Amino acid sequence: SDFVQDFQKSPRPGPFASCRARRPARCWRTASEMAEVDDLRKQVEEFAAERERWEEERERLTDELDTLKNRCQKLARAAAAQADVPKTEASVQTEPVEFRVAGSGGDSADAVRGLGNAADGEVSAGAVGGGRLPLVVEQMLRCPKDEVVQLKGIEALFAQQTQVDGAAGATIAPALQASLEAAVAVFGNHPGNRALLLKACQLLSVLLAEPGAQQQLPVAVLWQAAQAVVAVSIQLIADVAASGADAAMTAAKAGSSVPNPPKLLNWFLSLLSLLLPCLGPQLRNQAQAEAFVHDLLANLVSKVLSSAELAPQEALVLKCVQLLPLLPMDPWLQNACLSSGAVHALALAYQRWKRSPAGSAATTSEAAFPKGIHVAVRGVFADNLELCVKAVEDTFVSDEFVCLEVLDQLRTMERRRRGTFRDLDKDHGIVGKALNLWGWHQRAVLEAQDPQTSPSREVLVKVAELLNAVILKLPPLVLLQRMKEFESSEVLQRLALSSIHGSAQLRLQLAVNYVDNGVVPAVIGCMQLLLQGVEGAAGALANPQSAGVEAAFGLLQDEALPADCWPYLSYCLEVCLHVLSHWSATKLSLQKADVLDARAAPLLLAQGGLVDVLAEVLDPKAAGVELIKQPPSSLVQKATETLQALFEQNGHICLFCMQHYTEVRQMVSLGCESLCIDPLMDFPEMQQQAVSLLLTAFEKFVEDERLVRKILKALTGLFESSYQLVSWFLQHHGLSDLGEYQSLDVHVEAVRAVCRTPYWSAQDAPMLPEFVALLAQLLLDSIEGQSDVASKDVFKPDGTKKRLLDLTEAEELVEACMSSVLHLLLIDPQPPTVLRVLARSLSRHGTEEANTKLVFDDLDDEKGGANDERAVNAVMKVMQVFPSSDRVQMNCQHLLTSLLGE
Repeated sequence: SDFVQDFQKSPRPGPFASCRARRPARCWRTASEMAEVDDLRKQVEEFAAERERWEEERERLTDELDTLKNRCQKLARAAAAQADVPKTEASVQTEPVEFRVAGSGGDSADAVRGLGNAADGEVSAGAVGGGRLPLVVEQMLRCPKDEVVQLKGIEALFAQQTQVDGAAGATIAPALQASLEAAVAVFGNHPGNRALLLKACQLLSVLLAEPGAQQQLPVAVLWQAAQAVVAVSIQLIADVAASGADAAMTAAKAGSSVPNPPKLLNWFLSLLSLLLPCLGPQLRNQAQAEAFVHDLLANLVSKVLSSAELAPQEALVLKCVQLLPLLPMDPWLQNACLSSGAVHALALAYQRWKRSPAGSAATTSEAAFPKGIHVAVRGVFADNLELCVKAVEDTFVSDEFVCLEVLDQLRTMERRRRGTFRDLDKDHGIVGKALNLWGWHQRAVLEAQDPQTSPSREVLVKVAELLNAVILKLPPLVLLQRMKEFESSEVLQRLALSSIHGSAQLRLQLAVNYVDNGVVPAVIGCMQLLLQGVEGAAGALANPQSAGVEAAFGLLQDEALPADCWPYLSYCLEVCLHVLSHWSATKLSLQKADVLDARAAPLLLAQGGLVDVLAEVLDPKAAGVELIKQPPSSLVQKATETLQALFEQNGHICLFCMQHYTEVRQMVSLGCESLCIDPLMDFPEMQQQAVSLLLTAFEKFVEDERLVRKILKALTGLFESSYQLVSWFLQHHGLSDLGEYQSLDVHVEAVRAVCRTPYWSAQDAPMLPEFVALLAQLLLDSIEGQSDVASKDVFKPDGTKKRLLDLTEAEELVEACMSSVLHLLLIDPQPPTVLRVLARSLSRHGTEEANTKLVFDDLDDEKGGANDERAVNAVMKVMQVFPSSDRVQMNCQHLLTSLLGE
């Protein structure tokens, strides 16, 4: 205090003293002057801060001085009272003995007079140093049944305890214990005297609030006190329930000294909040504490929280809620909270507060009552997987508040101990239970008047987060097992696909082991399930189950979990592309892989039904399916890429799909591109099937110029890969089989493919004569009927009329045949075989020999060589049909030169 006074009296210069001493003579200041002003301002700020620190120090010293004065006064009063205590010995009766206030012995009256003196300040801690108890405590223990003695004694002890603060320290432990025992005895001996119970409760609260008192007192005494308080509280609640809150309050008001039940219960709960932290070891012992815990939770906490009479007393209910976190939350105690109905009561109290005006106006982060309930519920479910699973499985599936707390606890447990989610899946089947929880709250949120503000929406968000986290922690094989186990659950399939899409590592693991883990049927099953939700006539209602899932995902408002099914189909196609890419890389590393191997990725995907799904996405109408809404362009592009990758890896699948989806343009287009890359050279029969399919597609999509060009390009690749294929085509698709409006483009491409052949191998030499004969027959058939002036009608052997080709079409075909024949003359491996066969074939056309099979065993000059007159006439006929075609005329001249031997 002297230091403070000196500080206040010491003269200090003002913060602006230096500023007043130096005032600028002019208004304009230089840079140095401005810097000096800034320094002065900083000094002013430092002085102001220093002044605030000194003022705070002065206030602190003043408070300490007042505290010391108060303690000195209490010590002085305690010393005076101790000097007046009589030195007589008093025996303490441990067993309760009944005393009457009005009796011949006069013991009760003496006790009352002694207590009266104690109340006047003449009784204190007694001769504790000599092992004696205070007189007031001895009198209370002698007369445990006397209400007057007990009341006077408690008032005296209370007055003494509030006057002396920590004066005796550790030396008053026996007196403190005896005072506690005397006060606890009141609860057992006078349960109906509410005024006395209130006094005893207040005294116990003061005694336990003393520094170090809880450590000095025996645990057995504290345990007895807690049991007594709980028993009296239960009886009081029963009385209130029997008589009603209004009647109890009226009775309390009639006698002013009788406290009302809420006030008394409030004191009881406050006392329990002091006792429970001291009883940790006893509460953990289930055999010892089971009955007490059951009474505390089932008959006290649950009854107070669910009581309609006590519900308006928010302070009382809050104190009751705050008891639960004081319990040591061992597993058996957590189970007791659940089985006793305490958690149900907490949930009921929270819902009641939420519906109240205070709950609707305040937020959870601002109000103390919901905070206390949150803390209590978290403590019940903390680090207890079995209890959390039981809560979300059936016990609290309809309670949004408890479900949210449990879901948060599960996430917290995973952060504390890694592997929790795997244990949840392995031992508790959390996936199925979470899906059941989703189903219940999905119905609730869709039936709500405002789904956005429905508490069930928050539950759906938490369930989605939990399932997503669990899926990411599961091994890939286990994840696929869960997808197969719940293959009919669109919710799980969506969440799993979203997790796979968001984790590149997980996608890679699934693709690498695609054969053993079964990812192909799982992913294709997901696509089929998602497409079922959008199948139906345009404008029709969607599948109710799929529509509900889509609406629920829309309420989540999460970019990673879109509402439409199309993004998830795209995720499935990404997995398929990864599988194909992995298989392709493996095939390249092995340098040789059998595309028909049962373990090949393209074959597994095709057998699983991938092509059917892609056809439904690419062209639903052509695939025989109607969709309520059309897929977006991004998904169509992804499906095209997947189908193209599938066809490029396996031409057999390409041909098979083209046979079954002849109406799907995209399927035909991608098939053509695949056949350009792999013309199936090692499979002649499949080449013939491909040509037949492309020929049919050419006529079907003749109006689509882009697709027609792709078909012709694929046919060109097939024809160039095999002479036998060209020969087969010319034999089985002659000009006589063409329809009236059928195009000759395919025949032209087949003949031109011969011109692109660099050489004719010796292995193919035996088929050369027959091949040349087919070209000569095609050449002359194309101009049949063009030179006949009388009649242009030509008839087949069966009497039907043949089609007469247009000169423009015939010119293209004749030019291609001439070019191919000349090219074969140049690359003839055994000349003049081609020339002789050509002459013989040209000479036979239009005669009776044309219907007989040409024999190539004897091709000497005498029987029909190069100078055959009929062959020359046939070439001259061609020149007469196309007199203005320079290309045809030049090729005919070259051919005549060869025939005439010039």
